[in-house]
Amino acid sequence: MKIFKKIGLFFVITFVFTILLSGVQQLMGIDPAQVSLPQFGPGVAALVMLRLFRKDQVKLTVTLRGIHPLKYLVAVVLPLVVPIILFLVYNQFVAPISIPSISGTAFLMMLVGIMLGAFGEELGWRGYAQNLLTRERNHVVAFLVVGILWGVWHIGYFQNGPIFMLFFVFSTIGYSAVMGWLVQDANSNVVLPTLFHFSVNVGFFILQEAAADVRIAALNGLVWIGTAVLIALHSKKRYQSANKPQFVAGQ
Repeated sequence: MKIFKKIGLFFVITFVFTILLSGVQQLMGIDPAQVSLPQFGPGVAALVMLRLFRKDQVKLTVTLRGIHPLKYLVAVVLPLVVPIILFLVYNQFVAPISIPSISGTAFLMMLVGIMLGAFGEELGWRGYAQNLLTRERNHVVAFLVVGILWGVWHIGYFQNGPIFMLFFVFSTIGYSAVMGWLVQDANSNVVLPTLFHFSVNVGFFILQEAAADVRIAALNGLVWIGTAVLIALHSKKRYQSANKPQFVAGQ
């Protein structure tokens, strides 16, 4: 099966499991503020694809070894810097907003839920889809395709309008570009994307009161799509050719 058909199949399976897990969440009455089961849809879809296409020899790498400490710092801090700046700018020049009040225990539980959800998504988006596309095509194609699919997968955001969604997809393309850069020398390790995704979602919590504002989406989207362009230009030769890494499963 051709690569884009596989990615299409992965996306369909992701949607199926996202819907099923959403139903399970409602039936069991699980608070989405603590853990969001639909976020595990991409991860489950990745496991299904690995089972269906064993000959692809894609292995999900989850290990703390062999990663430069600076990459951990970038993965955690960079996604927080942008929302903090946007928070300050919005609060100063648009309208007063505040960070939602939450108890210490609830906050810790929320962070655990965010981390689990980020891991569930990244097993699929970066661990499988972007990983496979990078190997079979190139980095730019990989982060563009996965960034678009990842953004569109957030179907609930369509209620904020097409302009909002356009800029949101800009941001997911940018996130995908940075995560692709982070893992390019680390056997597509899922740990780094999980940390990055975790920080992105914490950033959304900081901006929660204005998260649906198209102005926030526009600023955020432009910053991250600009970052994607810079990464592609900075690594021009690497990003123009397919990368054929060895996929080694970590412990």
